Amino acid sequence: MPLPYRIAFNWIEPFVATSGALQAYFAPHSLQQIETPSIPYHPRLQPLFTQRTGLWLLLAFNDAVTLRATRDVRIWRLVLAAGLFSDIFYTLSILEERGAARFWNPAAWDVNDWTCLALTIPAMVVKLACVAGVGLKTSKPSMKDS
Repeated sequence: MPLPYRIAFNWIEPFVATSGALQAYFAPHSLQQIETPSIPYHPRLQPLFTQRTGLWLLLAFNDAVTLRATRDVRIWRLVLAAGLFSDIFYTLSILEERGAARFWNPAAWDVNDWTCLALTIPAMVVKLACVAGVGLKTSKPSMKDS
């Protein structure tokens, strides 16, 4: 696996996902203000933030532990494809909150938009590149690998 992918997915992404998980669990009101400022935080929303905590910790574990346990490019691509679904729907939620006119106009972004999107979109693009096989050596699986 190329070094840039290992740095991105074994180190940077697990750190960001774990940080987000901690914020979702221990400071959900601040996360809500960043991601969905049009919806006021209410403590009854905590179960949703607890669910998100679990999701982000799962993603962090898969990147930091599962991907380190294998050199199989196919496994990397499959694990990252699952994470890509999460990134796509997270980004879609920001689009739904901000509206298309603001989402597609970085000049109109505030610090919360930059926080959400600058942490997500570049990582999502790198993940998409890896899933698509950019920079990866591909080989046909042998019968023994099937």
